[in-house]
Amino acid sequence: MRIRFIVNPKSGREASEGKISNIIKYLFEDGHEVSVRYTKKAHDATDFAIEATKDKVDRLVVSGGDGTANETVCGLLKCNSEIPLTIVPAGTTNDFANYMGLVKNEWDTYKMIVDGNIEKIDCGKVSDRYFLNVGAVGAFTDVAHNTSTELKTTFGRAAYVMKAVSEIKPENFMPMNLKIESEEVSGVYKSFVALITNSKSVGGFPKMAPLASVTDGYLDVIVFKEMPFTELLAVFLKVKAGEHVKHPNVMYFKTKKITISCDEDVELDVDGEYFGNLPATFEIVEKGINLCV
Repeated sequence: MRIRFIVNPKSGREASEGKISNIIKYLFEDGHEVSVRYTKKAHDATDFAIEATKDKVDRLVVSGGDGTANETVCGLLKCNSEIPLTIVPAGTTNDFANYMGLVKNEWDTYKMIVDGNIEKIDCGKVSDRYFLNVGAVGAFTDVAHNTSTELKTTFGRAAYVMKAVSEIKPENFMPMNLKIESEEVSGVYKSFVALITNSKSVGGFPKMAPLASVTDGYLDVIVFKEMPFTELLAVFLKVKAGEHVKHPNVMYFKTKKITISCDEDVELDVDGEYFGNLPATFEIVEKGINLCV
């Protein structure tokens, strides 16, 4: 097989470099043709995915964090590619890869590339951008793209916790007047956070959207509505167990398409990367990606 790697050399630590080298070694020894593209700047992974489609490779492997995987998926979907994709997580949280069980050792990753099952999975779309995992607005949603690379390299996932803890102040939790328009729910809601998810895992919490599935043809929407600051903290403590969605001030529903707007400037984060401000329309792209699992 012709196998193309897209590698973000800035993601993860030295261990990830050694892992990729060994996987490539196994592939060469097995007689496969392997080529590698290294990202240097934003959107390189998207361009490389489009290039891989034009080159008609048999497998595409992306090694990096959620942002690199996101860019690769954007490239595949922009050209309606059906190349099977393998994700080798090397970032800080790797929410999607953890949810899909893609965190494997070198040998199992090699086997997944050449012999893994290929599953058609859903993706989300917002404007001209696709996403594997989540679109987010409100408190904490800028933690991923505002945490320095140096901090992430030094402390790993703990860097996000450190950044988030530094922002836990009542003055940082000002409710937004979010206007939500969907077939299931419509109205204006004073809210702290809104998440539009494709998978269960968000921000390192594996049960943030406990009913989500990447094969059900729906996006899951979670809205933390206005409540006293102390009560909000109590709700967040229930996120790990997935019990937060039972709280009366947490709205949770599934939809195929939703538009969210606000009467003030509110940043939008897509798979851990800044993506402009509201308004935004999110919709599901059913079975958009062939994923090796």
